[in-house]
Amino acid sequence: MKHPNEKIMRELIDYTAKKSGRQRTGCFIVQSDRIISKAISTVEKYKDPTAHGEMNAVRKICRKQRNYHLKDCWVYSTQIPCPMCTSAIVWAEAKGIVYGWDGRHTWGKLDIDPKTILKKARKNIEIFGPFLEDACLKIRGYKKR
Repeated sequence: MKHPNEKIMRELIDYTAKKSGRQRTGCFIVQSDRIISKAISTVEKYKDPTAHGEMNAVRKICRKQRNYHLKDCWVYSTQIPCPMCTSAIVWAEAKGIVYGWDGRHTWGKLDIDPKTILKKARKNIEIFGPFLEDACLKIRGYKKR
């Protein structure tokens, strides 16, 4: 399967819009042409600052497969992964990231471009985005910077 994949991203956008309340970042982990993990951000729900959509999806599939490697997987997120999530993706050795929109201006916590982290990684991890940006922005009601 070629990435970025519009069908998968549209499914992620629909999933995120239906599943989320105030926290509206969704993530899929994709292996070949199959979605193997789905999650949304649950930071507010569980009062857990690490419960981002990407972290939840990675955690879920790693527990299921009983290892922390995502070597042939792509991480699809409605928003560019933050530095914490990007670092987890590097540790898991995912093949690539596809994100919907660049919301770094909304974080207000840490101003590190995730692409800088990927450049420092020993293994090359591809990144594509913004991809279907306008549709992702509608989920949360944000506007481009």
